[in-house]
Amino acid sequence: MLTLEVATEYGAYGIAALLMPYLTGLTVIERSIKGKSFGFDFWLGSINDPNTLFQRKARLEVSGIRRGTKSIVESRVKIKLEQISPSDTLSPGYVCVVEERYTTHPYS
Repeated sequence: MLTLEVATEYGAYGIAALLMPYLTGLTVIERSIKGKSFGFDFWLGSINDPNTLFQRKARLEVSGIRRGTKSIVESRVKIKLEQISPSDTLSPGYVCVVEERYTTHPYS
C-alpha cells in the first residue's frame, strides 16, 4: 500500500538519482545490502568511464521529509552523515536530504 512515508521515500530516491550525475558525475548503480550495518542506500558509479561504471565509486544515503525548517533539514543531514560514517573506509559518501514542502499529496 502506498503511504505518505513510502511516497516521500521513493520521491526522495528519484530526486537524488536525478541530481547525483549532474552534481558529481556519478550515478546510482545498485541498492546497498540492507541489514549489513553499512548505513547507506545506494552504490554510485562513474558515468564518464564505462569501464568503471559498476565499480562502486561512492555511497549515497537518501532521506525524504515532507515538511521541515532549515534547522530540521540540517539536523537530518548531520544524522545521516553520522549514519554512513561506519562505512567511510569503503568509498566516499554522499547524503541527499529532500524536503518536499511544495509537493501536494493526494492523500493529505
